[in-house]
Amino acid sequence: MRALDKDKIVTLANNYAKAWTAHDGAAIAGFYDEDGRASVNGEKPLKGAAAIADMTTALFEMFADLHMMCDDIRISGHNAVVTWTFYGHHAETAKFAKISGWEEWTLTDDLKIASSRRFYDPEDLAEQCGEAAAQMN
Repeated sequence: MRALDKDKIVTLANNYAKAWTAHDGAAIAGFYDEDGRASVNGEKPLKGAAAIADMTTALFEMFADLHMMCDDIRISGHNAVVTWTFYGHHAETAKFAKISGWEEWTLTDDLKIASSRRFYDPEDLAEQCGEAAAQMN
């Protein structure tokens, strides 16, 4: 594997956060490799662009005014850890939430996400928005 350009990975992470804020599920899925996988809090991974786009749509329905920021990134070879914060109002409860988490990425040579393991604290989300919000995936 060839070395990846760290500046391009930082740009990738920031553009990924912008796609979340734009509520563009197709763009988010486009950051993934054709067979890309994404899991949330250790759940069974979603595979492929369609499944990843569906997951984003569900989140956008839960937080119609969702904004995401890339807080920090750590890079090692083809791996990156991206920390993020999202905020918005929960659709059912109208309560404001501000949730921090991270994603562990494995990247391909052409800077596509081969796998993403996303983590956040569902108890924090439940405290902010109620139990119905705790299972955000």
